[in-house]
Amino acid sequence: MGSNLIDFVNEEKSKINSFDSGNLECIKRIIRKAIDTYHLKSYEEVEETDIGSIRFLYIHSIVEENLLSKIVEELRNSQEDLNIEGVYEGYVIRTY
Repeated sequence: MGSNLIDFVNEEKSKINSFDSGNLECIKRIIRKAIDTYHLKSYEEVEETDIGSIRFLYIHSIVEENLLSKIVEELRNSQEDLNIEGVYEGYVIRTY
């Protein structure tokens, strides 16, 4: 891949009509794309519960967690008020 992280974020944002940096589903969509694009070992699972679907993010390493948090920061225009844990509303499982 010939682009850097900021180029990746900008390109993926442009692919989503009406991208909203406050919409967690928009951010999760780009996180899923980043996991696939960068061949990360982290992954997302969806669990059906009586309250609805819950997306769990399984993080493989601290390096991958930092990368995904950096993507969130770029998507939020460098506002550090939200990280990967906040995007998944605490449904993060670290396997490292």
